[in-house]
Amino acid sequence: MRALWIFFPPWVYAVVVTWLGRWGESRWIRHHGADRSVPVHERVWRTSGSVIITNLFFLSLLPTTLLVWTRGMLPVEGPRAGLALALAAFAFGCVPSRLLDVGRLGWDRTLWGLFVDLVRVGGALLLIGWLIGV
Repeated sequence: MRALWIFFPPWVYAVVVTWLGRWGESRWIRHHGADRSVPVHERVWRTSGSVIITNLFFLSLLPTTLLVWTRGMLPVEGPRAGLALALAAFAFGCVPSRLLDVGRLGWDRTLWGLFVDLVRVGGALLLIGWLIGV
């Protein structure tokens, strides 16, 4: 029961960074052909359930379990192990999926999404590594 608290800080961090990234995208990046009849805050809150669940699974439960199981096999430990896993997840997961959407979204939204993904994934997994290493 003591180890269950490890799941919550990275999850809350990832959800907050996701919402800040969506707010920044709606505030600073132009949307060509976007539906302006629905307010921005309503569009963000409409998808909040999926944001909460996916961040819980992919940026808290799964990486924590993976780092706990493979801790002895990694050449580094603590925050560096979390950061190494974060860079691998970013390079092999986020970057290819964002680059496949360049034609649909444009380079400005793609680069913003990559930046938010790097901050979200890197920070959450760095936090997991630090919490496990403590």
